[in-house]
Amino acid sequence: MSSISTPSSSSNNQSNNKNQKTDLINETNKTQFPNWLELLEDIWVLIFSKLLTIEIIENVQKVCMLFRKICKLLVTFRTINMTIPNGCSYVNLPSSLDYLTRYAIDSSAGGLIDIYLEYRVGYGYDDIPRTTLTYITERCKNLKHLRLGYMYNSSLTDEKVIEAVKKLPMLDEIQIIRCSFSYKTVEAIGHACPSLISFGLNGLGCKLPDYMSDDEYYTCTDNYVRNDEALAISKSMPKLCHVQLIGNDMNNEGLKAILDGCPHLKSLDLRACFHIDLSGDMGKRLANMHLRYPNDSTADYGHESYYIDDNDYNDYSGLSVSDDDQVVSFDDYDDYLDYYSGCYSS
Repeated sequence: MSSISTPSSSSNNQSNNKNQKTDLINETNKTQFPNWLELLEDIWVLIFSKLLTIEIIENVQKVCMLFRKICKLLVTFRTINMTIPNGCSYVNLPSSLDYLTRYAIDSSAGGLIDIYLEYRVGYGYDDIPRTTLTYITERCKNLKHLRLGYMYNSSLTDEKVIEAVKKLPMLDEIQIIRCSFSYKTVEAIGHACPSLISFGLNGLGCKLPDYMSDDEYYTCTDNYVRNDEALAISKSMPKLCHVQLIGNDMNNEGLKAILDGCPHLKSLDLRACFHIDLSGDMGKRLANMHLRYPNDSTADYGHESYYIDDNDYNDYSGLSVSDDDQVVSFDDYDDYLDYYSGCYSS
């Protein structure tokens, strides 16, 4: 005789099925919609480290109380990247850009380890690099990595740079990107920072058109070769382990001087150094070194590395700003701090 389900057993089965469906839905929701608020602060700090400092100050810390709390952590500002985003409205505010940098430096409370200052020419920042660097030397004695980008025709003279690095005893890495400092300044920096183990001096290399004949190519190449910066490095930075010279105009003579003067080199970045020939003995000498070759891709570099010496060439490396950008102005730095302290209450 077949068994007959009683009403109570049928009800229990329906209840169990309902509970199973509810558990399945909850499990699915957990998989598809994680609770981001449960992430550890260390993970958020790691995520924020991938952002530009301007974005953290102007956007991230205004999102919610959690983000505001994390942005107050000293570790968030151990590294400061003051690159200006494309199309960013802050390029219309010379004073505000200086305030943004000072705010980030103050937020580090003396714990700043690495800073990159980039001020593109043509946006009225002539006096900011000098005042900002002075602000750093007075408050960030533990700074280890100093990176400067796109500083030429500004008040940050060669003398001011040398004076600044002398006041930063912990520096072991300096990177200079597309700046107009002379080779004498490079040598003076080396003497002022005897503990340097990493140095970058990146320029804009010249690549000659492919249609040139061999005779035309070598004749033109001679006009672009310049070894003074390489010689300055070789004379003043004997402890270097890592050197980056993207877009440099040196040839094998300058490269040989660096190898002779810096016997501890472990890595060398020669991308866009089109006057270097590594086909012979020089290539063999570099065989055991971590090497980036002249024609290697610069896709991960983030800056223009060379131009083609052609009549059709135009430089589009400048930033553009929309007329619709909205800006906020401040009379002084104290007004700026009051504005940001009022964004979210503690």
